[in-house]
Amino acid sequence: MTRPLRVVFEEALPLARWGPLFHLLRVELPDTRLQWQAVGFPTAGRPLLDRADVGLFMAPPPEPGARALTIETSPMVVAMAVGHRLGLRDELTVGEVLDEPFPGAPSVNPQWRAFWTLDEQRGGPPKFTDDDVRNAEQGLQVVADGRAIATIAATIANGLAHPGVVALPLVGGPSVATRLVWRTEAEHPALGRLIDLALAMTTDVGRSA
Repeated sequence: MTRPLRVVFEEALPLARWGPLFHLLRVELPDTRLQWQAVGFPTAGRPLLDRADVGLFMAPPPEPGARALTIETSPMVVAMAVGHRLGLRDELTVGEVLDEPFPGAPSVNPQWRAFWTLDEQRGGPPKFTDDDVRNAEQGLQVVADGRAIATIAATIANGLAHPGVVALPLVGGPSVATRLVWRTEAEHPALGRLIDLALAMTTDVGRSA
């Protein structure tokens, strides 16, 4: 029997929305077994997929030897502690958040971190807390404590697992792409069909990179 299709997924994703994609794969290829692994933030010096065949990530950094398909795009929003002074607004601009501290995350992929901390818009990194945040749960706790703000995709804002956090739209912020990522030289026989199904299901224009 063919080995399982190894799938990694970012813990923070609203995963139930992508269940139908893998359900269709199993319906069409019932002999395909799926092996799942939840992962935290992309780690510096570690391949995004590691030993997996395919992954689901938000704004994944590009990597040599990997391809990606955008299956959804979302606006970026700003998460902050309840009662935060910025929370008195209906929406925020990029300029209003650039001087705010972000959760410290020295262990994560610096290119990935720079996207979420708006380094391009600021012209450099922000102020960081002294934390070593490695996953969404840890980052959310830093934000709920009132020590930092964070940017997240609007698609997950209503599902944040903490009652001490609110999120506001970020006007002028970058869009967040949810992407299916796989190795260029992938060999699993079910992978091609999964990519075809993802292309058919997405409401965005399918685009490989």
